[in-house]
Amino acid sequence: GLYGLQDGLYFAFHMLVPLKTPPGHSFHLEQGPKRKVPEKNSCVLVKSVCTCAREERMEDVLCFLHHSEEEIKSRQQASLLETLCTTSSHLDVEKTTYWFQQLVNEVWATLPWKDTFKLTVLPCSCLCKLKLTCTSKKSYIIELKLAVQQGDSSELVCLT
Repeated sequence: GLYGLQDGLYFAFHMLVPLKTPPGHSFHLEQGPKRKVPEKNSCVLVKSVCTCAREERMEDVLCFLHHSEEEIKSRQQASLLETLCTTSSHLDVEKTTYWFQQLVNEVWATLPWKDTFKLTVLPCSCLCKLKLTCTSKKSYIIELKLAVQQGDSSELVCLT
């Protein structure tokens, strides 16, 4: 909810956005000392998982484990590993944040209220910070923190 005024801007929301992996991938939080998962700056490994059964049923995605990299690149868009990860297959917070900011901009352009509120994605490398300005010139800041699910639990771990 609304909690303050700073530099003429109303700060409206801090929201947690859980990321889900697309078919063919899974998140694995790397544990720190004493087998505890750190709450901040976690190392999130992205692993490929077999999707052969889905490939046979739906023909919408190639199995990343059982097809060559060349075949996958020729038939599909870039994989999650290429788009959001470091070369060591760890989720890169800056790449992921940039990707999410681009996605927000693309979706906003299709919404019916895009003319009522002006959306500005503010520069930030570790979270998605949005500024919404309504026709009355009031501005609201929304900070979206990206998170991943810890294993099969309902617990979320922030990427920042």
